[in-house]
Amino acid sequence: MRVGAGDAEGRKSLAGYMLRAPFSLEKTTCDAKSGTIIYRSKLHATLKRNFQAMPGVQWLQLLCKHVPDRHEHMVRYYGRYSSRTRGAERERPEIEQPDAETTSQARQAAKAAWAKLIRKVYELDPLVCPECGAQMRVIALIEDPAVIERILSWLGLWEPPHPCGPSPPAGCPDLPLTYHPDPDIA
Repeated sequence: MRVGAGDAEGRKSLAGYMLRAPFSLEKTTCDAKSGTIIYRSKLHATLKRNFQAMPGVQWLQLLCKHVPDRHEHMVRYYGRYSSRTRGAERERPEIEQPDAETTSQARQAAKAAWAKLIRKVYELDPLVCPECGAQMRVIALIEDPAVIERILSWLGLWEPPHPCGPSPPAGCPDLPLTYHPDPDIA
């Protein structure tokens, strides 16, 4: 498959093939002197070993078996995700939308359900004010982390998250990084 420099769709198609690699580079090593490829994996039940050594040409032959022919589909969809099921759903007659009264009753039931579950688990009614005992109601749902941090900071309840992992020890010099490329086998 040849992809031109400005071919965005071609790049997308090529990336689709690259996302599901037929083998793992971490498990593959190449002995350049002998031209042998060694592939390590889990212990094979019948061969009783966890590696396969082969000449580079044989490895390329096995690898090419995983490259699909042009316009060949490698992913099949069954059940709910199949084309037939999705097509049948489109052909169904439209169901009438519920009226506003039914919707509001459903919303009231849903609101009562979450409060009931919290009451059951924590033995505390989340809709009762802890200071005066008056009934409260939900007026907004805030999901934006920046807004939540701002509100909690203003209330004096914000604790900044702890950094992940231990910090490096003091006086530890930065070690140089070295790059050892794998031989180009593809």
